[in-house]
Amino acid sequence: MKKFIEKIKIIHNLYFRNRCFLKRKSYSLDIEDQIIRKIFKQKKKGIYVDVGCYHPLEISNTALLYDKGWNGINIDLSEYTIKLFKFLKPDDINLNLAVSNRNGYLKFFYQKKLSKISTVNRNRSKKIFQGKIKEKKIPCKKLTKILDESKYKNKKIDLLNIDAEGHDLEVLKSLDFKRYRPKAICVEIFPDEGNFKNFALKNTSSYKFLINKKYKLYWSGFFSHIFIARKSKLNN
Repeated sequence: MKKFIEKIKIIHNLYFRNRCFLKRKSYSLDIEDQIIRKIFKQKKKGIYVDVGCYHPLEISNTALLYDKGWNGINIDLSEYTIKLFKFLKPDDINLNLAVSNRNGYLKFFYQKKLSKISTVNRNRSKKIFQGKIKEKKIPCKKLTKILDESKYKNKKIDLLNIDAEGHDLEVLKSLDFKRYRPKAICVEIFPDEGNFKNFALKNTSSYKFLINKKYKLYWSGFFSHIFIARKSKLNN
């Protein structure tokens, strides 16, 4: 009975609340997916890795790519999120994991089973959560290990999308860029205190890390920033 009720809730979320049967021009919060499609305008099929995927439709940077025939790996802290992905995108790899710069287990902090702001960063949870903070233990893996254990082992990754709520740099550090070098990376970078007035993107650790890895900034939105690999043939 419990599984039946959960399935009804999943169907309600996808079909009634988010109308998954209607294709959209954009699913992103800030047209990130349109910028990404422009980058890969000649590429009919590609591979994405979406860390902190949250929802298969709502504020998704990879849903438009999926509509166009792409596939990939979706990863999130929320078990319910992954159930939504498995229901709507069963041909993707959908993993209920944390991604970090080590393999093992981590605690993550949350308030609802489906949330945009669940995080493994305790300090972040104290700053942005209101009310009671719940915590749970979850397996964590390096991104390289996740790729090595998948059908995409040693394959070229077109897009890496990261929204890890304050843990984004650790996700980036967990990838072996010599073996897996995404052609484009969309990553959330914003000030911990939420003060955008004096925010300097170029002074952030994530920006410096990507520049050091020979990426260049292609586009900036309010929260997300898209980098492309230098000397990358994007549409091949």
